Formats: sequence, structure tokens, C-alpha cells
Amino acid sequence: MKLSDIEATFRALADANRLRILALVQEAPLCVCQLMAILDISQSTVSKHLAILKEAGLVEEDQQGKRSFYRLSTRFPSELAESVVRQVLEELRDSPELAEDRKLSAFMREYRIETMSAAQNLRQKRRTLRVL
Repeated sequence: MKLSDIEATFRALADANRLRILALVQEAPLCVCQLMAILDISQSTVSKHLAILKEAGLVEEDQQGKRSFYRLSTRFPSELAESVVRQVLEELRDSPELAEDRKLSAFMREYRIETMSAAQNLRQKRRTLRVL
């Protein structure tokens, strides 16, 4: 394994939102708009995080019509990368910070919220509820 591959793996893991994305896509594939709503961040920010994760070989993209769905990689760049990612995800499994993310993800999958407008509506409702 090259030093640059190790660096890419650890760089990809060095951000809280990327860790949240990995934790979410290990459960089921999600599209950018779903990740936007769950993480409450912009489309461009989600896309940048996904690009870093994809470049490191930690997530894979599945094109389904006009949408791309992201899931945890089935072919990690190395055994080290797979081992580190799986250990980090194991440590995050019971994280209270990620509990709401998991609930929102399950809700979005159950009700098939997969469009940008539906995700934006959900984001707006979340913001309103936080104010109350």
C-alpha cells in the first residue's frame, strides 16, 4: 500500500460529517438529497465530502436514473483501510450524536424521500422544530 493511499484513508476519516456519511451509508444506500436533509448541510458540501470518500475508496456510487446513490465500499483499497473503517464504524455504532441521523435515514427510506424538493421540505421542517 502506498503512503498516499494511507493518507487518503485517514484524511477521509478526519471530518465529522464524513464519519456521519459513512455511518449512514453502511446501513443502506442514500442519495445526495437524502444526505443533505439528514446532515442539514448544502448539496455542494455533501458532494465535496462524497468526492473525498469516493477518492479514498471508502464509498461507491450507484447510478439509478438521474440520481446517484452512495454506499459503503465493497472493495476497499487495502486491508488496512477496510480494517480502520470497520473499527471506526464499530466505535460509532452506539454514538448518541448519530442516533438522530439513523432515525431520519430510516424515515426517508421508509417513505421513499428521494427528491431534492422533498428533502428540502424535510430540512425546513427540522429547522422549524428546532426553533420550537
